[in-house]
Amino acid sequence: MITTVIFDMDGLLLSTEPIYFECYKKAAAEDGREFTYELFEACVGMSGEDSCDLIQHHFGPEFDVQKLIRRTYDHFEDYIRQGGEVDFRPGAKEAVEYFHRNGFKVALASSNIRQWVEYLLKKKGINQYFSSVTTADDVSKPKPDPEVYLKTAEKLATDVTQCLVFEDSIAGATAAISAGMRTCVVPQIKQPNTFVRQNAFKVYRSLEDIYSDMEDLTA
Repeated sequence: MITTVIFDMDGLLLSTEPIYFECYKKAAAEDGREFTYELFEACVGMSGEDSCDLIQHHFGPEFDVQKLIRRTYDHFEDYIRQGGEVDFRPGAKEAVEYFHRNGFKVALASSNIRQWVEYLLKKKGINQYFSSVTTADDVSKPKPDPEVYLKTAEKLATDVTQCLVFEDSIAGATAAISAGMRTCVVPQIKQPNTFVRQNAFKVYRSLEDIYSDMEDLTA
């Protein structure tokens, strides 16, 4: 029986991907490069290392990928600090509230850094619902490695078979599946690959669509 529900943040609860795309574009333009949506879409769902390799291949061996990443985060920080809005994905806040209200332990497992995870959860008024928050600062291996999910279960003293995960990305879903958790995928940009589609418990268009399956999801 499911006792714990774990959410990803970027792209699953919060629609941060469009903001990141604009920040990537701005950072690349500072070096006279064009960061296309096709390149951004290709990077979505990859591990950080793989996406850096793809960007390097796209722009060439002389391009400073780490500088691009740093500047992208600088622009994201500027956007947030200037009061830029980050929207919930449809049904996200309601889903978090639903599971909390119905007695499940609710946790977050994010590939983002703790500074921004905690800031955004508080800004959006949902930080109080999470019994545990695990971020990139807490792990040595990013998604698709299962470490962030295994660490979340360990922190909550919960068996992985009692965990239900909601993810949007291929890397995130792969991490949760590899951890042995019941995994549902709600894609934002890129549809699941064959591995994720074959091993996910459910694939949803929106978090608004989960309630008709709630008995199966939490059994």
